[in-house]
Amino acid sequence: MPARVFIDEAEVVPLLTQMRLPRWVMLELAGQIAGERANVSPVDAPPVVGFETWRWGTRFCREHPELRGLGWEICEEDQVSGIKNEALKLKLVFCNTDSNTGKLGRSPKNTNEKGPASCRLIGRNSGQLSLPLSDAPEKRPCDLWYFCCHFCDAYIAIEVSRPSSEIGGIVTGFSDRIIIAKPHEIPGIRRNVVPEEFADVPKPKVTRKRG
Repeated sequence: MPARVFIDEAEVVPLLTQMRLPRWVMLELAGQIAGERANVSPVDAPPVVGFETWRWGTRFCREHPELRGLGWEICEEDQVSGIKNEALKLKLVFCNTDSNTGKLGRSPKNTNEKGPASCRLIGRNSGQLSLPLSDAPEKRPCDLWYFCCHFCDAYIAIEVSRPSSEIGGIVTGFSDRIIIAKPHEIPGIRRNVVPEEFADVPKPKVTRKRG
């Protein structure tokens, strides 16, 4: 079954508000994560890039005062790190995704394989209801959603999407996709470059004090 894709601002803003994930907050978070992503050296191994981006994505989501005020809290349930909103029975997990992020007719894929714990949650998603949402006080597991971000030099693409299937740890389908920023709507990451005139400045000599 194809994903329901929400891309029009008239749909996106109310849906994110209903999920207690204001659009401006998600944009702000992506900008903060991009700032840390820019500090990763291009010569670092790919796992370093993925881990650092996931680390800061998870941390910033947990620290954001607006999200905390809207009922989001740290969640380590099911051995998957993220945040959850108990009232809505939602769990949000940061996810590095590929260049299909934010594109119509293309489904984003995670750039790093998901472990068994994440795969179990995705499998559980397929048997639960998706949108529309409402307060859900009944005792049922939280629905898993991914905060999908793709960072490159050209642009940042963002969506909040509900994974519904995976093969070998790679997400193969989403039931719902809420696209926050399409490719080329937001400028890409900006790396800090040391000006050439300062790069070759000789370092002061270090001498040990005698006596």
